Amino acid sequence: MSTGSQYVVAAYAVIWFVLLLYVLAIAARTARISREVELLARLAEERAAEEDGRRSAGARQAPGPREHTGLR
Repeated sequence: MSTGSQYVVAAYAVIWFVLLLYVLAIAARTARISREVELLARLAEERAAEEDGRRSAGARQAPGPREHTGLR
């Protein structure tokens, strides 16, 4: 094998290694974001359940920003 072809093989090896590192980094980031989305969904469900519990208990709470109060 000539010196030129050795450099080509080495360059391809470096490129594949860098590409592998990039894919692993993206996979780790995607897994982290997925865990955060699951956590946020769970927290939103818990908050909605708490609000439903307060409403069914008859507790008066201030209307949210999207609820219409009927007042002008």
